[in-house]
Amino acid sequence: MTTQETGEQTPRVERWHLLTVGDVMHENIVSVSLGATAREIEKVLTEQDVSGVAVKDASDRVVGIVSWRDVMEWFANTSDREPHRPHDFFRFIDGDTFEYNEYEIPLDDAATARDFMNTDLLTIPATASIKEAAEMMTENKVHRLLVTGENGEISGIISTMDILKTLTA
Repeated sequence: MTTQETGEQTPRVERWHLLTVGDVMHENIVSVSLGATAREIEKVLTEQDVSGVAVKDASDRVVGIVSWRDVMEWFANTSDREPHRPHDFFRFIDGDTFEYNEYEIPLDDAATARDFMNTDLLTIPATASIKEAAEMMTENKVHRLLVTGENGEISGIISTMDILKTLTA
């Protein structure tokens, strides 16, 4: 980006306030169904290289968001192991277990997205600034927001990584 008067590059930190959520959001929302198992969600997260997905009902409406962390917290806190402090540093080991903290947590195929999704959906208009999105994420301690269009319909999703990529582009 250059200024018209001088033709000089505008530093990226100075220009990010010019971008809107709609400029950096993803229109293609990666999603799973309400009945998706932890194993199916893990597969989508891994194949799509994302840390969270939308959960859609039978009418194709977004009814929740599920992240790696949501899945791991659910299994960590519903297993017969002692509860422990969840964090984002875990990795997929094989088709049956996750490594989480010091524990290996078995994946239960009876548990579905319905069990561990977050239903407190936060939305932001596509016309909002990137700064507003970052502030909303920080205030609510979330990593993704659903983006709404002019009529209030969900038109995309924006994540903390999208904002960071914009700042470092």
